[in-house]
Amino acid sequence: MNPTTGRLLYDGKPMPLGASVTFLPIGDSGVATSGAVDEDGNLSVVTFENQSGLVAGEYRLVVYQIIEKEPDHVDQDGEIRAAPTDTFMAVDEEQRIPEIFSDRQKSPLTVTIEAGSNDLGTLDLKTVPQS
Repeated sequence: MNPTTGRLLYDGKPMPLGASVTFLPIGDSGVATSGAVDEDGNLSVVTFENQSGLVAGEYRLVVYQIIEKEPDHVDQDGEIRAAPTDTFMAVDEEQRIPEIFSDRQKSPLTVTIEAGSNDLGTLDLKTVPQS
């Protein structure tokens, strides 16, 4: 496994509730892998057997932004827990990434993973050409 780090932003800011990311191999190299983006924009990748990183190769990134959450409530013990109700939209329309980044076939976001440690740097989806 090749350790992989980076930050994923939209319009210079982290996505308010974070996101999940799927790394889909392009061509014959690589192995499909998932990652997570926390509320600060930090990307972490965990593969099978809880190893971190990716197999070397070229990948298309598919980003699934978290836009809903369950409301919090205080239970009878004073603990804050997710309420057992429906979710609600917690991310304003202007903070949502364009749908193309969630399209497995059309996402324009690609990366190449080399042998060894990989720092993808800061990827700002607002600046990625969408055609």
